[in-house]
Amino acid sequence: MHRRWLSISLIVLIAGMWSLVLGVLGMWLLFEPHGGILSSAWVSGSAGIFCLCAAQVVFLSIAADRLFPAASGRIRTAAQSGNLLILALSLGVLLSVSLFVSV
Repeated sequence: MHRRWLSISLIVLIAGMWSLVLGVLGMWLLFEPHGGILSSAWVSGSAGIFCLCAAQVVFLSIAADRLFPAASGRIRTAAQSGNLLILALSLGVLLSVSLFVSV
């Protein structure tokens, strides 16, 4: 039992740090002025939203599923599906706008 608690703690700690880094990167992309291709508000905004949603997906998929294994399947699926949908949409906007801006 002690070994399982230690492994879950390490996994949650690493996933928490990973999602924190992605979240800070997303906030930096959203709220700081940038130069180059990131100077477009569409590119930096969609990249920031992409990073924020990726942070939530990482935390939900890795940490929350291990901390709360008895959570409702519908709630878990709804939260992950919503984040993955926004992740895909922001990636599409990011790719299309960055191609348009770079030309």
